[in-house]
Amino acid sequence: MTQPTNQFSRRRTLLVVVLALAALAAFSVVAAGYAKPSSAARSAAAQYNNKPTAGTKISIFGGPATFAADTPFHIEHGFLCARPDVSDCTNAQSHFDLYLDGVLQPSTVDIDNLGDFLLKEDLTNYPAGLPAGTHTFVGVFVFNGTVVGTVTRTITFI
Repeated sequence: MTQPTNQFSRRRTLLVVVLALAALAAFSVVAAGYAKPSSAARSAAAQYNNKPTAGTKISIFGGPATFAADTPFHIEHGFLCARPDVSDCTNAQSHFDLYLDGVLQPSTVDIDNLGDFLLKEDLTNYPAGLPAGTHTFVGVFVFNGTVVGTVTRTITFI
């Protein structure tokens, strides 16, 4: 795999990774038994891994047009970081921000060890769901302090 040669190429490559993650959102990857990460990576991932989720996962990429009101769900998106250098991806300046009806939602960092990769996502749980009505989610992908993608999804809760 060749490395991006300029800022535009790097952003384009990152956007492709984000979109690829969206395509894989329906799949659950279990790689803990296959990976042999360094001790530093193990301790970093252990601090943030296995965060409990509420209900069904909803993706802002092609999520449902309707969803049951007052039903638990969660939204989780982020970045796939290739080893050995994951510093650009795992730093505090790289994150996924979720807005619900214009209000920034609190999230928890969730890191999964996938062997040659780390998956750093920001998880927002809605354990009580949302009340009936139409709600708009805006997901903002920020990499090293620069917005690299924004996705809007409107869902009617019935």
